[in-house]
Amino acid sequence: MAEVGGPGGDSRLAAGMAALAASLPSRAAAEDNGPASSSAAGGEEDGQEFDEEELDVPLEAPPQNQWYHGKLDRSIAEERLQQASRPGSYLVRESDRQPGSFVLSFLGKTGVNHFRIIAMCGDYYIGGRRFSSLSDLIGYYSHVSCLLKGEQLLYPVPPPEPVEDRRRVRAILPYTKVPETDELSFVKGDVFIVHNTLEDGWLWVTNLRTSEHGVIVEDLVEEVASKEDPHEGKPWFHGKITKQEAYTLLMSVGKVCSFLVRPSDSTPGDYSLYFRTPDNIQRFKIQRSTSTQFSMGGRYYNSIDEIINHYKQEQIVEGHNLKEPVPVQDNKLYCNMVDGKDIYRTIRERQRDTMLLKNVVKKGYLLKKGKSKRWKSLYFVLGGNDAQLFFFESEKRATKPKGLIDLSICSIYAVHESFFGRPHCFQIVVQDFSEENDIFYFAAETQESAQEWMKAIQQSCAKFRRLTQGSTNKHLRQVRSLTLYVEEAHKLPAKHLTHPYCTILLNNVQVARTPAKEGQNPVWAEEFVFDDLPPDIDVFEIVLSNRTKKYKDPDILFMCCPLKRLQNGHLTDEWFQLTSHVPLRGVEPGSLRVKARYSLEVIMPEDEYADFRELLQQPREYHVVQALSHVCGQDRSLLASTLLRVFRHERQEVALLRTFNDREISMEEEAATLFRATTLASTLMEQYMKSTAWPFIQHALRDTVLRVLESRQSCELNPSKLEKGEDVNANLGHLLALLSELIEKIFLSTDDFPMTLRFLFGCLQKSVQEKWPANETMRTRVVSGFVFLRLICPAILTPKAFGIISDPPSPTAVRTLLLAAKSLQNLANLVEFGAKEAYMEGVNPFIKHNRQRMVTFLDKLANVQELCDSPEHFKTDVSRDLAALHNVCVCHLDELRTLSNERGVQQHALKKLLAITEMLQQKQNHYLSMGGQVR
Repeated sequence: MAEVGGPGGDSRLAAGMAALAASLPSRAAAEDNGPASSSAAGGEEDGQEFDEEELDVPLEAPPQNQWYHGKLDRSIAEERLQQASRPGSYLVRESDRQPGSFVLSFLGKTGVNHFRIIAMCGDYYIGGRRFSSLSDLIGYYSHVSCLLKGEQLLYPVPPPEPVEDRRRVRAILPYTKVPETDELSFVKGDVFIVHNTLEDGWLWVTNLRTSEHGVIVEDLVEEVASKEDPHEGKPWFHGKITKQEAYTLLMSVGKVCSFLVRPSDSTPGDYSLYFRTPDNIQRFKIQRSTSTQFSMGGRYYNSIDEIINHYKQEQIVEGHNLKEPVPVQDNKLYCNMVDGKDIYRTIRERQRDTMLLKNVVKKGYLLKKGKSKRWKSLYFVLGGNDAQLFFFESEKRATKPKGLIDLSICSIYAVHESFFGRPHCFQIVVQDFSEENDIFYFAAETQESAQEWMKAIQQSCAKFRRLTQGSTNKHLRQVRSLTLYVEEAHKLPAKHLTHPYCTILLNNVQVARTPAKEGQNPVWAEEFVFDDLPPDIDVFEIVLSNRTKKYKDPDILFMCCPLKRLQNGHLTDEWFQLTSHVPLRGVEPGSLRVKARYSLEVIMPEDEYADFRELLQQPREYHVVQALSHVCGQDRSLLASTLLRVFRHERQEVALLRTFNDREISMEEEAATLFRATTLASTLMEQYMKSTAWPFIQHALRDTVLRVLESRQSCELNPSKLEKGEDVNANLGHLLALLSELIEKIFLSTDDFPMTLRFLFGCLQKSVQEKWPANETMRTRVVSGFVFLRLICPAILTPKAFGIISDPPSPTAVRTLLLAAKSLQNLANLVEFGAKEAYMEGVNPFIKHNRQRMVTFLDKLANVQELCDSPEHFKTDVSRDLAALHNVCVCHLDELRTLSNERGVQQHALKKLLAITEMLQQKQNHYLSMGGQVR
């Protein structure tokens, strides 16, 4: 069995791991790290979550000397377990491949398995689970949880001889710690157990005298020889004094019930315990009965510490227990004489960086979700050498980690903002052999930060490394994405699903969910985008659950779709027959309508697309962009978003938007229908506004919309929708107050609007005035059509889509927001409500009063004659965007050929586009033939 969680095990490892994975994952983190499969992991109610605190349960284990074997070769460990010949036998050894780490070797029903234990600053980690000692870890898998499915630690295998291999050091000078650090204060002669060697000469230790844990500088200590007594440094042990000196110490320094232990004079290997009573000093013999046990007073103990703890609770002589040990008095016996002036001076000059991490890949703050719904900001450090993610209370206290995740047995998945009601989330799933996977949830401050963390962590995840190891082509990369539209369900079983909602799973890991709806035919119309999928994801599943007041909602129905069913790049719109998780007793499960687009992108280096990019960005008419718009049809939105990223990256978006806006105006005959249809120009403007005007939306709308959501007050005016006894005049008053608040905040937020958009609005006003000089309202309506119809009103109607809220609003709030948006749109159009919606005529005085103010606001918004500064640089994966546009050309090659055969100004540009498209395709095929597998 392989010993370290990562690639490189032998064939026995692969076979053993596959067999174990097939049997169902168990609880511990397998050091072999084979191809374990995912199990359901999930949201706030689901999955096994572990906070930064270690498990607070009583853990009893056999004494360490019965199962700890020190540094031991894997093959010898297997021999000792096979000799034990009982399934459930185990031992712990120091890893022969990674000194400082340990291995739990276990004889299970299928053979010997090895599980890596990471030792870090006095704590012990298996997967992402933390224990304060090896004994606690053994106790946990002996009594609380299974190591493999249905298998626990049962029979410790003792070593042939006692093992005492811990490194010990002794203080040669005293030291006082710096406040608010993990340093230890100590006196000359203190003995420490060394747990980890950190950076720049610092050690993480335990002081045997005080039992404190922390860091010390190795310049202040010397090694304790292995031949010295293993109890050296214990607060009660006096290894260098005579029997008479022991009596003198107890009588002169000690108090009644004080004690000490020293080696026996008569029997080497035995010890004597000296105890001061009110009358005299009594001495008790401690005999080493076996290699792993001591005896005193006819009873057997596993250590001298156990003897002392026993007699602190029980009487050692009638009426008296052990109290405090007599401290060691003469440090000169233990230490060399050292002049510490130079040492103290250099210590203060040292700068301790983060722990023992010599190869830090990434560090910074993230939010981590605890056991409850609370999120806590912690400082994270990703180490590249050992595939470990550490987290700390803060950057200043980045010495001992608050937790550690062994990424060699993990997978990473994005978490859609619908899952927790917050954006920029991702999860790490510890995919070991336990019955329940451990899940850690994180949130970054921005989407860019989340993507950077995910990509960095993904490189350390074992499954990702295995799937990308075979690639020899470093010039190509593969990016996969999945867009799901959960539209509606039909004929759901009413008894089981009164408030249905959907949860989306990738490879059986929960990543998103819809809000709960009512009825047998709920409509969700929710979009979920999963970009840059990990290479192991090959299936998506949607589970329908029923929202209840219980801790965990029951899963009722599900559907499953392998990604290979979806045609690359095409939108699939399908009704999926649902399957039942529970007995429905003759009731049909119903169906679910899902639209899905799976994209597999093969991307070459950016410079390969240089000619293609130059052709796309040819100024003035943008013939290639026009042609792509013509052939794309329903994929116009996807085309627009990709074009915007490319042009924004080059700071050319203003020219693109202005050109297509002017083209739209020149082609339109009726002023009333300008920009009403969904064209490439309107789609580009809409997407650009939504991505750049976010500060304006937040400042102008957020507080008011949140108050609407918190209020239960109706603003309903339609008589057919009024509740019995509802006062329409009161509702109108509330609606008018809401409209006044909204319009005042909008009018006062002009300076929050992006200057680039304001310049474009000014250009629009000039163009429509030239086209329709007699139309006095056109200059106002062309701006309001974008600002209100395509930005402000959609943000009011769907505040969740604009990041204003995270939870779906109540039906009353939805109706109020609809009435508000309807009223503002009429005001922006400078028209009053008429007979068609007579119930809204009560809003007309508001429209009349604010009509001129609206004109003034829109004119002020568009009053930017020129751009002083070019737009801010936009960061994007430009090679991926260009590859996507090239793929559009490949998919619509026949239509582009047809267009190129038509006479006109586009002909030359399209002929060149066809040539470049074919050239890029040949280059891509050449790269593929050189490298074989795409990474």
